[in-house]
Amino acid sequence: MRIERVDVRRLAVPLTRPYRLAFGPVTQYDTILVDITGDDGQRGFGEATLLTGYTDETIDDSERLAYATAANLPGTAAAEACNRMRALGERAPFVATAFHTALDMASGHALLEPTKGLRVPILGLLQGDGEAQLADAFERLRTDGYRTVKVKVGFDVDADLRTLARVQSVVAGRAAIRVDANQGYTAAQAVAFIRSADPSGVELFEQPCAAGDWDAHARAAEAAATRGLRLMLDESIYGMDDIERAAREHACAYVKVKLMKLISLDALAAAIERIRALGMTPVLGNGVACDVSCWMEACVAARHIDNAGEMNGFLKADRMLFDRPLAFTNGDIVVEPGAPALDADALAFHTRARRVFHPESTGCRTRS
Repeated sequence: MRIERVDVRRLAVPLTRPYRLAFGPVTQYDTILVDITGDDGQRGFGEATLLTGYTDETIDDSERLAYATAANLPGTAAAEACNRMRALGERAPFVATAFHTALDMASGHALLEPTKGLRVPILGLLQGDGEAQLADAFERLRTDGYRTVKVKVGFDVDADLRTLARVQSVVAGRAAIRVDANQGYTAAQAVAFIRSADPSGVELFEQPCAAGDWDAHARAAEAAATRGLRLMLDESIYGMDDIERAAREHACAYVKVKLMKLISLDALAAAIERIRALGMTPVLGNGVACDVSCWMEACVAARHIDNAGEMNGFLKADRMLFDRPLAFTNGDIVVEPGAPALDADALAFHTRARRVFHPESTGCRTRS
């Protein structure tokens, strides 16, 4: 396949309610959408949703980089374009992923073409102020079929411990609990939280300290081992080198991976299998992503993951990008055979800037 046309959009996708994280609330997705058409009409699209505080890539820089990258692709063979994206991924993995996964889809990657319907369990976010609100929220999650819930901490150790205790009281063993600090603690705060937390019903404790602070990870892991808590790293993991380091330093029991950091479907699947081979448990999924990325992650999870996925970002969006919304029922994403299509009206509604590149143009057609 040779690339005939590249359509790059900057999207702003509002959320139905703010998503509260340790480094600030998220009210909309800032997304780069790449739509590639091949010379025989093959089509694929990929997504990069930029989250300040999670990645150093910003939406403004990513928009400029995406346009510059797209301008050089028309007329290029898909294999060569993939090589370029892997090189670009060394400095801008989110943007590179949007392009590479679009190429994966246009090229008919087997992971994106299930021959039968697949079901992928995902977790639900449990939020609420006080036990009554938490109880109501949990009953709604139970009604929707969730068997795993996540609670956000990383704000204040004492308040977070009270929140966890309320969650455990409300859940009462009826679902697995994942606790996520989103890098919100210092090493001392993480140790204090771990030493005081009741591990009952807690499946894992995610990313207590800053992504690059491996010494803090070691201190947290040592404390967790004495309390029966199992740590998971997320923001610390970008590629295979980080996975190898996590295993070498015994920094965690679980490793979470996301498509947007690993550039291609093949690299994501390989990372998952390497985590398992190193004696750790892989978890997959992006809670801050549109349905394009969530669909792709669900396709991979159906074949490579045996625990609750975290690719629930599409459920937070006010309006999805597919013309037929990604199905969710009884706690599971349902992946049907056949490639999804984009909803032209939804794209128009969310688009803040757009450029289209093709071989005949000396530059591009632009719409803002």
